[in-house]
Amino acid sequence: MIKIQLNLALTTPISMKEQQIDYNNTLNQQQDAINKTLDNTLNNVKRTTDEATREIPRYTQRIAEYQEQTIKTIKDIASDYIEAQKQVINSFQSQQVDKNSGGVWDLYNPQRIAENYAVLVNNFTSYLLNTSNLINNALASNMRVYNTALEQTRDNLKACTKTNINYIQAVSGNSQNKDVDINNN
Repeated sequence: MIKIQLNLALTTPISMKEQQIDYNNTLNQQQDAINKTLDNTLNNVKRTTDEATREIPRYTQRIAEYQEQTIKTIKDIASDYIEAQKQVINSFQSQQVDKNSGGVWDLYNPQRIAENYAVLVNNFTSYLLNTSNLINNALASNMRVYNTALEQTRDNLKACTKTNINYIQAVSGNSQNKDVDINNN
C-alpha cells in the first residue's frame, strides 16, 4: 500500500480589523494612483497649452504674412492691369488718324478712354481690397466664434463635473448612512 501524506499549512484566520486595514490600504493606493494619473494628465495639458501659447507669435506672423502677400498681389494685379491699359490706350492713339481727317477714331476721345480705364482699375482694386478685408474679417469672426464655443464647452464641462460630484457625494452619503443604520441595528 502506498501512503499519501498531505501537509496542510495552518493559517490563522485574518481578523476583521486586519481585513479593514488591508481594504483601506488598497483604497488609499488606488486613490493615490488615480490622483497621480490625474496630476500627470493636468501637467500634460499644461505643457501642451504652454507650447500652443509659445506658437502664437508664429501663427500671428503667418497671418500677417498672408495679409501682406494678399495686399502685394492685389497691388501687382492693379499695376499689371494699368500697364496693360496704357498699352491699349497707346495703341488707340497710334491708330488715330489726323484729327482733321474725320477718321473713325475721332469718335473716341483717348483722354476719356483713359479716364474710364482709370475708374475701372480703381474700382477693381477696391473690390479686391474689400474682398481681402471680407476674408480677413470672416477669419477673425470664425476665430471669435471658436473661442466662444471653447469657453462655453469649458463652462458646460464645469457644470457637468459639479453635477457628477454632487451625485457621487449624495450616493456616497446615502450608502454610508445605510451602513451606519445596518450596523446600529
